[in-house]
This record gives sequence, structure tokens and C-alpha cells, in this order.
Amino acid sequence: MKMKKTAGLCALLFAASLLCAAETVKLPLETVENIKTSASLVFPGKVCAVQQVDIVPQVSGEIKEVVFTNGAIVEAGTILYRIDKLKYQAAVKNARALVTERKAKKAYAEAAYQRHLKLSGLKAVSEDAVENALSERDRAQADLEAAEADLLVAEDNLEHCEIKAPIRGKLGTTRLTQGNYVTPQSGTLVTLVQTQPIRVRFSLSNSDLISMFGGKSRTLREKGAVKVILPNGGEFPEEGEIEYTDNLVDEATDTIRVFALFKNEERLLRPGGTVGVELRNKGGVMKTAVSQTAVMQGTKGAYVWVVGKDGAVRKRPVERGAAEGDRQIIESGLEAGETVVLDGVHKVKEGQKVIAPEE
Repeated sequence: MKMKKTAGLCALLFAASLLCAAETVKLPLETVENIKTSASLVFPGKVCAVQQVDIVPQVSGEIKEVVFTNGAIVEAGTILYRIDKLKYQAAVKNARALVTERKAKKAYAEAAYQRHLKLSGLKAVSEDAVENALSERDRAQADLEAAEADLLVAEDNLEHCEIKAPIRGKLGTTRLTQGNYVTPQSGTLVTLVQTQPIRVRFSLSNSDLISMFGGKSRTLREKGAVKVILPNGGEFPEEGEIEYTDNLVDEATDTIRVFALFKNEERLLRPGGTVGVELRNKGGVMKTAVSQTAVMQGTKGAYVWVVGKDGAVRKRPVERGAAEGDRQIIESGLEAGETVVLDGVHKVKEGQKVIAPEE
């Protein structure tokens, strides 16, 4: 008897639930739309130099002077080291003397050849003698060119006794000081890096490239606005420009490396440093959005009540994006044109009919 009463009670409860679900509730509704948003994305970034040069000696000799101060900022052409140049000066003098000697021999051989040509016209010398004179002239010309080449090498070696900065930038610490003997095999004496302008490198997923810039690197360069977040959380005062993107996609992460250029006027960014990179589209990005009141938070994440074509509501999980004023960006789960319950979601149940209140 007791079991029959329990079964009857369950049937009544089930019928009541169906009746409740069948009731139509008047609640504020909203149509999902696409809006232009200024939302940005933040990526980890790495600061890298546009140019970096390892200063290596081109000649052998004793370092006579280290001209710079460690950590100094130098202009292109600034002398950094002076290497003992005595033997290189002597080599230049010897090479010049040899060039002078070879020029004299070449002039004599040319004159001798011309004389033999005239005598040949008078039948006073043999053809063989003329050919010998021509051979001597050509040999003298070759010897002169070889001597001139040796002079160029000697002058170049002498010039490299003064090691100069090839670019404008900031120096590190010298590895060898005055009095040390160096050779081209001694390796790097000091590293010089360009700090103005400077690059910041970050990786952008293909998905974000498509959603923000239509998947086009050209659009990214033209419309991409990039700012740097410093390690202490502060904002770098300059806005950079997208310089270029890498030519390959990382197969493991499906990302492409992007390089942004900053003037770095205060030299706050240093090569090798880690920063945050905030990227946005200057023209804005179209995103799906609803009012913030339409989005609820449950134990399994955010959700909205979507009104179907039959007028019945159903709970649907969504992925929140950034907030734009009183609008909530929805990254996934909704499409423009759908209808959601705007307010009073506590009054609805799964499958219940909902209509908008009369105005």
C-alpha cells in the first residue's frame, strides 16, 4: 500500500514538472550581435638586438691601448682598440717600394717593346725578338699588379691595427686588456649591440592571426598596434610597430614568430630581457557579444540560456572573453542572431517556453 502511494506521488511530481515546463514565462530577451571591439591579447616576449657584433682582431699583435670604457655607448667608426702597428707600417713601406720598382721595370719593358716594333718595321730585328720584348712587357705588368695587390693587403693590415666599432651601440666588457697579444684566433674581444631601435619577438597563434587580422601578415603589419609590459608590470611608454613575421610556422605549437620594432629612446629595453607584449587591431575586431547580465557562472563554467526556434530555453556553455563596457565578449558558444535570456534567469528551467514581455 505504501509503495502505491509513493508511485502515485512520483507521478504527480512528474506531471507537475511537465506542467511547469509547459508554462510560458515573460522575460527580457536579447539578440546576440557582433560588435567592433578593441580587445587585445597579451603574449610573452623576448627583447633582441637588431644588430649584434662580436669584435674580433683581424691582425696579430700586442694590444697597445683599450680606448673605450666598459659599458659605453659608441658611434660607428669609434676606435675601440689599438694594436702595435710597427711591423705593419714597415710592411706597407716595403710594399710601396716594391710597387715603385715594378712600375720602373714595366715602363722599361714597355719602351723596349715599342723600340722592337719600330725596328721590326725596318726589318732590323727578328719576329722572335719582338715576341720576347712583348713577353717581358707582359711579365713586368703582371709583377706590378702582384706588387700592388700586396700593397693593398699591407695597407689593410695596418688599418686593422685600429679596431673600430662597425655600428652604433652599447659595448659590453672587454675580455682582454692592454699588453695582451692577440691573433685572429683569439676570439671575441668585446660584444657590441645596437639598442636603438630594438626588437621584441613574440609568437602569435594561427588562430589569433586569423581572428584578429584575417590570417594576413600584411594586415598585421598595417593594423597591428603593439605595446610592451615591463617585468615590473609597468607599461613601456612607447608604442611599437610590427616589423615583420617569420617565414615558417612552428609545427609543435602552430605559432608564427612576430617581430616588433621600438625606438627605445630611454634604453629601458635590453637585449635578452623578457617582457609582456600587448597586441591589438587598430581598426578593432568584430566579436560576438551579449550583455553581461545574460552570462551566468556555474560549477562547470560560464553559460547562457538560449531561446530556440520553438521558444524553449536551453542552457549552453560559453567561453568568456574580455569585457567591453557593459558588453561581454563571447569567444565561443554563441553566434550572432541567436536569442538569449537577458535577466531573470532564476525563473526559467530547461525546456521552458519564454517570450519577451510586451512593451
